[in-house]
Amino acid sequence: MYIKSTMWVWLAVARVLIVTGRLAEPIIKRVLAEVKTSHEVDVLVTPVEVAAFLTAEYIAQYLKQRSVRGYDYILIPGLTRGSGRVIEEATGIKTVKGTINAHDLVEILKLGDLNILSPDIPADSVLSSIIEERSKEILRMFESSLTYENSITIGNLKVPLNPPPIRVAAEITEVHLADDKRLIEEALKYIESGADIIVLGFEALHPHPDKVYRAVRVIKSELDVPVAVDTSIPSEINSAMQAGVDVIVNIDLTNIDKVEHVDKDVAIVTIPRNPITNTIPKEPNVRVTLLEKSVNTIKSRGFEKVLADAVLEPFGQFFSSLLAYYMFKQRNPQIPLFASVSNVTELVDVDSVGINASIVMIAQEIGVSAILVVERSVKAQGSTLEVKIASQMATLAHYKNSPPENLGVSLLILKDKRRYDVEFKGEYDVIVEAFEEEKPYTLDPLGVFKIRVNRELNYIEALYVGRKGRVLIRGKSAKAIQNKILELELISQLSHAMYLGRELEKAEIALQLGKNYIQEEPLFTKPKYIKLAEPRKT
Repeated sequence: MYIKSTMWVWLAVARVLIVTGRLAEPIIKRVLAEVKTSHEVDVLVTPVEVAAFLTAEYIAQYLKQRSVRGYDYILIPGLTRGSGRVIEEATGIKTVKGTINAHDLVEILKLGDLNILSPDIPADSVLSSIIEERSKEILRMFESSLTYENSITIGNLKVPLNPPPIRVAAEITEVHLADDKRLIEEALKYIESGADIIVLGFEALHPHPDKVYRAVRVIKSELDVPVAVDTSIPSEINSAMQAGVDVIVNIDLTNIDKVEHVDKDVAIVTIPRNPITNTIPKEPNVRVTLLEKSVNTIKSRGFEKVLADAVLEPFGQFFSSLLAYYMFKQRNPQIPLFASVSNVTELVDVDSVGINASIVMIAQEIGVSAILVVERSVKAQGSTLEVKIASQMATLAHYKNSPPENLGVSLLILKDKRRYDVEFKGEYDVIVEAFEEEKPYTLDPLGVFKIRVNRELNYIEALYVGRKGRVLIRGKSAKAIQNKILELELISQLSHAMYLGRELEKAEIALQLGKNYIQEEPLFTKPKYIKLAEPRKT
C-alpha cells in the first residue's frame, strides 16, 4: 500500500520512501500533512502491525518483490532490527534509520541533507549527537572568550565579570564533622555533577580554625579545583588564608577589620551586612549602597578580586532582593555578582528543578556570574546538576538569542514536550474494564522479597527470604534484578512476578529521581488545591 505525498517547496531536495508498519500509518499521515519539507515523500506500509517488529532482512525481501526504484533514500523505523546496509545492498538505494517514534519524523523531514542519518543508529541519537556537539562548540567558544580583561581568575578558573557563562559553586556542609575520605567523596560527587568551585561550610557560631586549615589542604592536595570557605568567623578566615584557599565567602563590614592576612590572589564574596545592626537591610536602595561600601572597603584593604552578593531572599522578599542585584549591576558593571539559589529552593515546597532553572535564567539576565548551591535537605538533592544544566541552557539561549528550548540539553524530567498516543487498529473481540480492588493474596511458597533503595551505594536491593535461604540481590536497574531472580529460580507464581516487576520499577525510578521508595506505597501523589467551597450543582 502506497500513500502519496507530493509536498514541494520550490525544489525537491530528495525523493524519500518511508517504510513502516500498519499501526504507524495514521501517525505518518498526520506528520506529512503538517510538516513543511523540501523532500518528495512516499510511504510504504508493510503487512507488519508494529513497525518495531520489522527487521532489515524482512524489509529487504519485501522491497525486492516490489522493484522499488527512483528513490534517493529509504527511511526505515528507528527500532528496526539489523542494519540498513542490508536493504541498501538489496535495492541499491541508500537506507537510513528514522526516529524511534513516528511523531518525531517531523524533525527528520525538515533536514535539508538526509545524508547525516545512519543505517545503524536511530535518527534521534544521530540528531541528538549533532545538536550536542554543536552546543559543546558554543560553550567552548564562551570559555575561550574569557580573558584577563573580562574575568577574574579564581585558582585555575576564570569567572566572567558578566555572564555567560555562569559558574557553579557547590557547598559541602558540616565539614568539621567529616573525615578526609568523606570530604573527598563529597567533593568528587559535586564535581561530577558540574561544580566549578567546591565550597566548605562549617558550624555557624563555633570556630574550627584547625579543621578549616586541614579541610582546605586536603581538597587542594587531592583535587584540581578552586576551593572556597563559607565563614564569617575571623579565626576561620585567617586559617583558610594560610591554607591557600581560593575564595572566602562572607567577608563584610562586620569582620573585615579582623582579617589579619591579605592575599590579593584570594577572591572575596561580600554581602551588605550592616555593621551596627548586624542585619541585611530590606530596602533595595539601602542594600545596594551598603554593598558598594563593603566592596570598596575590602578593595581598600588590598583584596583585588571581589564578588558582590546582594543576598537572594525567599519568595515574599524575592523580587525586592532581585531588584537589589539588578540595581547594583547597573551601577557597577565590572563587579561580578554572586548569588545563592539555596536561599530560595530550600524554603519552598516545590520541586527544585523548576525553581533552580528559573533562578538561573533570571540570574543571567541581571548579570550574576556565580551561583552557590547547597544540597542540605532531601528536596534540594541534585541541585548542583540542575543548576549546571540550567547555566548551560542559559548560555546557549543567549548565543542563539532565543528562548531556552531545543538546545540539546534540557531539564525536562517528569514531563515531556510532546504527547505520543498509541492507536490500536481494528475491532476488538471484547472490552473488559479493570478496577482496583482488594483480593486475597497467596504468598509465593518459594519465598518473599523485601525491596529497598540503597542511597549510600546507589543501588536497588532485593532481599529474598525463603526455601533457598537469604539472598541479597543488588543492581542498578529493575531489569537486572528481575533477570537475576529468574536465573536463580527464586519465584514460582505469575502474580508474584508481576508484583516484583511493579515494585522494582518503582524502586528504579526512585533511585533515578532521588525519591523515597517504600514498598507497596505509591511513588507519586497528584497535588491538590484546597477547595474553599463545593462546586455548584445545576
